[in-house]
Amino acid sequence: MCALPEVTADPAERGEQLFGPGRTLHFHATDTPPALNAEWLVDLTGERLVHRRAHEKAAVAVRGPLTDLLAVLYRRLPADSDRVEVLGERALLDGWLEWASFR
Repeated sequence: MCALPEVTADPAERGEQLFGPGRTLHFHATDTPPALNAEWLVDLTGERLVHRRAHEKAAVAVRGPLTDLLAVLYRRLPADSDRVEVLGERALLDGWLEWASFR
């Protein structure tokens, strides 16, 4: 099963400016079979981060091959690479990438 990396950042440590109404991110792997369900929604609209496997509208969406999506999340590939497509609020994605750390 394919999963997003676990987020280790504590909102209290880095500030909570990332959270608020309408702050959602959708990650969609375009090269996986449908049975893998390789789509995730990161929801920052409440007081804490919530993520789930889902195909939902979001303020920003990132689409591309699974390995490239993971490379963007781990900041090994810039989000403005031609290997992924970013639709919507790019500033939210940039803030998320700056804020989040993964293990």
